[in-house]
Amino acid sequence: MKKVGWLINDTLTCIPETKTFWHNLLEWFPDLIDKTNKYTPYNILPDTIEKYYNTEEKPYYVIRNASYFRKLNIHSKTISLLQDINANRIMQLDVCYNSDIVVVNSSYTHSKYKEINNDKIKIIPLGIDFDFFKPIQVENDIGILENSILFIGDNTNYPKGFDLLMKIVDNTNYNFCFVMKSNFNIKHPRIKIFNKITHDKLLKICNLCKMLICTSVEETQHLSGIEAGACNIPIVTTNVGIYHGFENNLSWGIKCNTYDEFIFGIKKIYNNINNFNTRDIFLSYGLDIKTCKLKWEEIINKL
Repeated sequence: MKKVGWLINDTLTCIPETKTFWHNLLEWFPDLIDKTNKYTPYNILPDTIEKYYNTEEKPYYVIRNASYFRKLNIHSKTISLLQDINANRIMQLDVCYNSDIVVVNSSYTHSKYKEINNDKIKIIPLGIDFDFFKPIQVENDIGILENSILFIGDNTNYPKGFDLLMKIVDNTNYNFCFVMKSNFNIKHPRIKIFNKITHDKLLKICNLCKMLICTSVEETQHLSGIEAGACNIPIVTTNVGIYHGFENNLSWGIKCNTYDEFIFGIKKIYNNINNFNTRDIFLSYGLDIKTCKLKWEEIINKL
């Protein structure tokens, strides 16, 4: 039976000429119709969708963002993607209670929503393209400092832990590479900063750095860490996001809680830098886009 679906969110991407997981869903499921209309603000999105629902051919199912807009008064099967911990929790839970399936992107996200019936929860990390992000030989013509530690994020103390990161920078002699999602910049002899870069440049940077650091207080998955890990560099991180379900061993990296643990972890990684197999470990956890697609196909086929 042909299953026509609607994809419901405000937009497919907020950054022009970039691709998100919503684009992947549209590519994977040809009968899934984009109902963002390029951009429909959250404050009018539910009313807009319900109007379509009452005037157009009704979809067999919908895939919607679980956050930022209320439950929809429709009767189609509903799959809600829950990946934003800091949204309006009361509204999120109402959406999830009224969904047939709730997809969360990590066991960490799942741990924050114990009120939701486990029978409807599916843990499916957003997949990374391991055919693109991989170890490659590249020329350092962009000024990466020797043996740099890579940080990808922004300069917020919550959720990114930027204060802890700068404490590590200021109290060690390590070189760092910051890839910032904003225009943030500082002058520091041991920090090379890049802002709002392309995936091609990020691939190059990942292959020129020695490890990635994640000091975040909160992450539901940490896609940038998976991208770096796909390039086979180890991770030193807090116990958040995708790392929440990982064994703490020296095959992929080290989980830390405090400043002292980070200092110890960075040193330990450098002392074992050739013994890591981050890429294969991440593949074994199903963090690639092919595994993600298969799991979503299974959900749609079972509706």
